[in-house]
Amino acid sequence: MRYFNVYGPRQPLEGAYATVIGIFLRQKAKGEPLTIVGDGEQTRDFTYVGDIVRANILASENPKAGGGEVINIGSGKNYSINQIASFIDNPTVNIPPRDGEARDTLADIGKAKELLGWEPRVHIEEGIKNCRA
Repeated sequence: MRYFNVYGPRQPLEGAYATVIGIFLRQKAKGEPLTIVGDGEQTRDFTYVGDIVRANILASENPKAGGGEVINIGSGKNYSINQIASFIDNPTVNIPPRDGEARDTLADIGKAKELLGWEPRVHIEEGIKNCRA
């Protein structure tokens, strides 16, 4: 299975495995502005960790899974970094874009629906609130 930008409670807030959501939450907690790379209009598909867990359980119980097919696990929706910043509601600062960074990512979750009967349940705003709790 291929996971797209996993976030949730107890996620890394810094380091190589931190997502922008974790980084933004750490910056807000420290009273720092949220650092947006480039114009902030690049998009990502974010997936709540509880949805990832459910996909793994379904895959472990399903004989159709595990045949070597790539199954994308994501929300099937993409959000701009500016949108994520607005959900966290903190001042922002923009820094220059990084070379080689993908402009957009979006999971095609068709195989997850077809093979596993899986669809994401947690909306991004609800998931971010769960991270703050």
